[in-house]
Amino acid sequence: MGATERRGRPLPQIPGWQAPGGLAQTLRLLVLVPILLSLVASLDWRADHSQDPLEKCTHDPDYEQLLKVVTLGLNRTLRPQKVIVVGAGVAGLVAARVLSDAGHKVTILEANNRIGGRIFTYRDPKTGWTGELGAMRMPSSHRILHELCHSLGLNLTKFIQYDKNTWTEVNNVKLRNYVVEKMPEKLGYALRPREKGHSPEGIYQMALNKALKDFKVLGCRKAMKKFERLTLLEYLLGEGNLSQPAVQLLGDVLSKDGFFYLSFPGSRARLARRYSRIVGGWDLLPRALLSSLSGPVLLNSPVVAMTQYQHHVQVQMATSHHNLKTLTADVVLLTASGPAVQRIRFSPPLPHRLQEALRGLHYVPATKVYLSFRRPFWHDDHMKGGHSNTNRPSRMIFYPPPHEGALLLASYTWSDAAAAFAGLSPDEALRLALRDVAALHGPVVYQLWDGRGIVKRWAEDPHSQGGFVVQPPVLWHSEDNAQDYNWAVPYGHIYFAGEHTAYPHGWVETAVKSALRAAIRINSGQRHVSPTSSTQEPWQWKGHRHSMARSTTCHLAKRDATPPPLQPQFSLPHTTHNRTAY
Repeated sequence: MGATERRGRPLPQIPGWQAPGGLAQTLRLLVLVPILLSLVASLDWRADHSQDPLEKCTHDPDYEQLLKVVTLGLNRTLRPQKVIVVGAGVAGLVAARVLSDAGHKVTILEANNRIGGRIFTYRDPKTGWTGELGAMRMPSSHRILHELCHSLGLNLTKFIQYDKNTWTEVNNVKLRNYVVEKMPEKLGYALRPREKGHSPEGIYQMALNKALKDFKVLGCRKAMKKFERLTLLEYLLGEGNLSQPAVQLLGDVLSKDGFFYLSFPGSRARLARRYSRIVGGWDLLPRALLSSLSGPVLLNSPVVAMTQYQHHVQVQMATSHHNLKTLTADVVLLTASGPAVQRIRFSPPLPHRLQEALRGLHYVPATKVYLSFRRPFWHDDHMKGGHSNTNRPSRMIFYPPPHEGALLLASYTWSDAAAAFAGLSPDEALRLALRDVAALHGPVVYQLWDGRGIVKRWAEDPHSQGGFVVQPPVLWHSEDNAQDYNWAVPYGHIYFAGEHTAYPHGWVETAVKSALRAAIRINSGQRHVSPTSSTQEPWQWKGHRHSMARSTTCHLAKRDATPPPLQPQFSLPHTTHNRTAY
């Protein structure tokens, strides 16, 4: 459907925006989306979620409206605005596309030398094989993302999450996963009688059943208050009533130990088995979005400062020659990661609660190691995809499906498990992963490795500084609680979007949803401001007088002869992954 057709539709309304009184409760409830989705999947992942009684707890109240924006677009604006979007990840690109189609003039500023953010497809220059260094799958329930891909002409296919012939190796015991599914106790864990004979996913489901019962009996809000204070480990051993060996099994086999000390509701504890992927590589998504834009996209353009005036915003960015350039816009949409936003100097400064929300974001490290082989040796073991599990440093090994080459995701680790690869040289990281693959598949692995590979450590990426957001438990509620912050409300002319600003964290669709919400607000001209100064000086906010003479934030006025120093990361190479050939 073309942009012209989409522009003629009425502007969708987002429920709840006109009633801020219960917003904090709603936001805290949405924190529980990940765990509730796992409960739904635990019952029957083939079920139609629209018929599930937990739908009211797990479903975004504006989901259908956002889906309409993807398919129909926004109403054509009668007051085009100059919009600067900071960040060319999927959130920034989606917002730019929707706003451009609605008639706004959009410019994207990207600090990196590429678009896509944490969508990052590696394309081997020698073989043409691809490996996903970032996002690699989408649950079947993510209809907004599926519709976006279809609207851009991208083909989707099944992501093979499970193959019965893959391996699980722990405690010096190696078994095929079809054995582990029926008798996990053979791995050497002293399980209770009721835990024996259940798959690891089944044991996890046993623990989740208690939460499911509480949500049915107590209701969404009361159950949320009960569980939001617990870590995943506390829940499994306490409310879940699992034995310590069973919990250790989940940590080793399902890699849940990376989230043991993080929030139970926010621990991405899902068991969905139906996933999709983009045929040809996930980077086709940002590339398709880019091709649909009419405005400029400036790479290698990190934003260092912003100054808000009564009717516009000045954005200062660093150029490739380490000079500073100032752009002016009516509104700015910040889609950069939390750490990247903290490095920007704002005048007037961001409100205290917003600063606390930014500092309160907990980014989890994630590392992927790919190894290139001369042939797909895993086919000899009748593996057609899926992943093997091990308690060795590599933890999870994902196999490409048939006819898609021999570039193996030899290690995928996150949270505490990623520490095994932190600080290693690319050569050391590749050889550590190679050793673990050989432990599963035999010494032939050494002979078939062609000496090449690639390592991506998202915690060391200067732009994201982490793989995804998982919050710690909520120990108390206060006005400064980062998890209660309403990112949908703009700060003057500055709006926010990105995976960290919506729920559930860690998914591409979440970034898309946040972008659509911001685009709707910008298109409708909604503001949240209290200017008390003239149009020629930066705003002085009610309750917060900002003195330009005393301020330690960045001064954008031309009278400043000396530009502020560039942030250290701006001088770093923009290639954010390590690639080593031997």
